[in-house]
Amino acid sequence: MQFNLIDERWIPVIRRDGTKTMIAPWEVTDQFKENPVVSLDAPRPDFNGALIQFLIGLVQMVAAPQNNTEWRKKLIDPPKPDELKKMFATVHHAFDLGGDGPRFMQAFESFDDFTLSGVAGLLIDTPGENALAQNKDHFIKRGTVNSMCLPCCATALFTSQINAYGDGPGYRTSLRGGSGPLTTLVISDDRHNTLWQLIWLNILEKGCFLNICADAGKIAPKDTFPWLAATRTSEQNTGHETTPMNVHPNQMFWSMSQRIKLNIEETQIGTCDICGNFSNSCIAAFKKKNSGVNYVGSWLHPLTPYRQKEDGTTIPSHGERGGLTYRHWLGYVSVDSGNNRSPARVVHEFYKRIKPDWQFRLWVFGYDIYNSAKVRCWYEAKMPLLDIDKKILKTFEDEIANLVVSASEVISNTKSAIKKALFAKVKGVKKNGEALWEIPTSIKEDKEFFYQVALTFWQSTEAIFYHTMFLLKDCIESGKESLGIKMAWHRNLCESADNIFVSNVMNNSIEDTDPKRVVIARSELGRYNRGKKIKELLGMPVEKSKSDKKIRSKKEKKQSKQE
Repeated sequence: MQFNLIDERWIPVIRRDGTKTMIAPWEVTDQFKENPVVSLDAPRPDFNGALIQFLIGLVQMVAAPQNNTEWRKKLIDPPKPDELKKMFATVHHAFDLGGDGPRFMQAFESFDDFTLSGVAGLLIDTPGENALAQNKDHFIKRGTVNSMCLPCCATALFTSQINAYGDGPGYRTSLRGGSGPLTTLVISDDRHNTLWQLIWLNILEKGCFLNICADAGKIAPKDTFPWLAATRTSEQNTGHETTPMNVHPNQMFWSMSQRIKLNIEETQIGTCDICGNFSNSCIAAFKKKNSGVNYVGSWLHPLTPYRQKEDGTTIPSHGERGGLTYRHWLGYVSVDSGNNRSPARVVHEFYKRIKPDWQFRLWVFGYDIYNSAKVRCWYEAKMPLLDIDKKILKTFEDEIANLVVSASEVISNTKSAIKKALFAKVKGVKKNGEALWEIPTSIKEDKEFFYQVALTFWQSTEAIFYHTMFLLKDCIESGKESLGIKMAWHRNLCESADNIFVSNVMNNSIEDTDPKRVVIARSELGRYNRGKKIKELLGMPVEKSKSDKKIRSKKEKKQSKQE
């Protein structure tokens, strides 16, 4: 059965008038002036994240601009669908999902000693074999996905390959690691809100892309599409590791660390359990084998932010417990923050193209995967991108860092206050100096309790953070006083902390709650949050305490006598 991902209309989208339809990749600019495609419309958020990367990779590979002038022109006047179709035809041979030849994102060779799995195993958040054996499929139940239509199966396959987390002995992680690599994309403002413009905003000039990472001299088809030749397998002691210098830069978009074969020879008629559409060609199973491509070395994927470890190695930023909040903002957008983090290359290059009246944003998304193969959550967020004059950049970023640090201090105080209010303190301390607490069983069983406390705080203060950020930018640019802005930020932090304390302590009935302990804890929370440490972080005036005043008075009297 033939199903080519360049020819077929398999990508779900929405047009400006609200019409939902399916398009082929080359139709992304169809009716661009009259009724353009404005967004993807996949049935799962991670599918939308994968599809936009698929389209960016395709355009970057065959239609990248030669210079900034061409980039600006095509942002508002894109290639016609027929032009894109001709460009995409140059890689048509690599995008067959089925057939007798090489198959998209699937192992080149056939293998007999494979594991046959239900098609649900292509979904990142499907419980693995161990979870099923131990009856731990609490959140994603077994048996809910038994068949997928070809469009959903193709998307699931691509999603699985670019996010592979190594689910078992010998199974390799994705090129960007296995802990949920983050993707950050520049997204449109109101004047640039088509799907084409979302793609194009994240396309690099050809020369820039080819010089980021890997070897542009590797021009064999397999150096871009690893499924066009025998898999560079990674059995123990074979030494077949794949470094950037082994492949063309394009392979960063088409990495294939898992050896998979869709059981496309045995399709069935039925309803897709993902999108709900009826199909004559649903897939129910796939074959999988370990020892796929083992990507090692310093890869620099253009859509991913990176951070530098103490030993100097660079690793991609990953999703983490607690979600994507404004505490990460500087690390995703700042080119010169000096905090051992660097934004994705597309963000770095965007600052060279930005106009003062543009107000674009950043779309951040990825899985939170822990303990190598356990999926906790899918996260995504949208954050503002600012054009900051280099003359004030350091001052601005220092101020923003202080906002975040002050919020972190308030969160710490809030969690401590909740502990004091709800839990009995036990004599003794842990090795790290932290006090031991007698925690009620109900809280012990909820391991996410304090992570949720922190997440609630970050979310409740996010809108005021970005408002404060814009106000500080204007103040610094104009040279005006910013004390009032900082005081308002501080006041909002204190109010949010108190609200969270009340909702987690005073509005809940816990058997061993001591009213006196609750009152003291709340009082201390207010005092600590309005204390010297946080005010100094924000550059706010600090009132002298009574003890400070006494010491100062004694010094003044002593000095007066000496005189």
